[in-house]
Amino acid sequence: MAVAAPQSGFRTLLRKRNFVLLWMAQLISMTVLNASNYAILVLIEEITGSTTLVGLAIISFSLPAVLFGAPAGVFVDHLNKRRVLWSSNCLRAIATFGFVVSLLLNRHELVTIYLLTFLISGIGQFFTPAEGSTIPMLVNEEELLPALSLFNITFMLAQALGFILLAPLVLSFLPTFTLLGIAIGPVVTLYAIMGVLYGVCALLVALIPSGLFAPARVEDKENLGTRSLSVIGNVWSETKQGWHFIRRNHLLFLAVIQLSFAGVLLLVIGELATPLVTKLFELPPSAMAFIFAPAGIGLVVGSVLMPEITRRLGKTRAVFTGTIILAVDILFLPFSTFVARFLEPHGWNTNPLLLIFVALVMFTAGFAIDLINVPAQTAIQELTPDWIKGRVLALQLMFYNACSIPVILFIGAIADLFGLAKVIYLISALIAGFGLWGRYYEHKPRRSRKEDEMIEVPGEQREPDKIRL
Repeated sequence: MAVAAPQSGFRTLLRKRNFVLLWMAQLISMTVLNASNYAILVLIEEITGSTTLVGLAIISFSLPAVLFGAPAGVFVDHLNKRRVLWSSNCLRAIATFGFVVSLLLNRHELVTIYLLTFLISGIGQFFTPAEGSTIPMLVNEEELLPALSLFNITFMLAQALGFILLAPLVLSFLPTFTLLGIAIGPVVTLYAIMGVLYGVCALLVALIPSGLFAPARVEDKENLGTRSLSVIGNVWSETKQGWHFIRRNHLLFLAVIQLSFAGVLLLVIGELATPLVTKLFELPPSAMAFIFAPAGIGLVVGSVLMPEITRRLGKTRAVFTGTIILAVDILFLPFSTFVARFLEPHGWNTNPLLLIFVALVMFTAGFAIDLINVPAQTAIQELTPDWIKGRVLALQLMFYNACSIPVILFIGAIADLFGLAKVIYLISALIAGFGLWGRYYEHKPRRSRKEDEMIEVPGEQREPDKIRL
């Protein structure tokens, strides 16, 4: 596939009105989602002071992907993508305003907070595969890789906007005020703002002409209730069909595993962020930005350069390169503290050379994650035809969340039990081993390519003219 140069590719994309509308909807919705996650963690920590209950909030957000991700993908494949995107944003807006009402009535009622978090995440299981399925409809083949790189940049930017700007600024600087005799605190104001922003996302999606989306299939012309009942009856069989499609396409299965692995790595880095700063480098928590900001910069720079790098290296070689670079970077973190202590026993952790070295390591680590993430995303898009794309993307999210939940639960405890440095060495070895496994899996003896492409599709759902494997 010919790949547009990154800069010209981005300029071309940003001149496409309808792509920009989808992109802005993603930027705003992801920013709101990250701000909501931040607010939930702060609120529960403030109310209870319990790390366990904070972890339960994280699980209440991650669990819907495991339970509903695959069925949501089946529905997305059967329904109009524009309608799914619009409806999911409207429903998330309503649920977010439900937070406002709940906090005004009783801000200490945790059950309602957990249920609303679970509900918003459940709605998001429809939005994410619908959005992923929509991107190829709004760009041509040459623009797909730059488009995915731009969405990857947006994902990182939204994390910064949500976690570092929107939620902290609102919670820190907005005062409590009284409206109609009711005290309105900063958390309530934040959720009201987020509800409005979800409404803006719904409006942006509504502005995209419906004719640009894939034509509705025969069953899409039926009554919505009849179609929904038919889909419900076939959820299990169509979910299995999606899984068999992934498993029987050698490179697609590898890309799904690689993308999930990159996501879990980001979770691990986030989970260990505070211990890395306070225990490994013995710095105050306020120094976290100086350690991890270079990683964010590396992620953004890597996303910009990734189309050209992937064109030169190829997707599978880029992923392997990323895993090796990342394994070495992770290894350097505890090793650098060992060397610094040896050379300067007193004041080693404030040595400018150490801080510069760590910043470079974190920058290249962010860049290396892009080398795994963006090519794997692109491979999934290229290897999945439109008729099953929602299921494939949903199953990838389900697999990622199923792996992430035990990581969230146990990584901190394992680090406390065995020591942070040992866990980091282990993570480095696992990353390198994963990269080597990927190379082996890609080249291991298997069925012929013809057999790999013979995907069984029941009856009317077979659309071989759309399959590009």
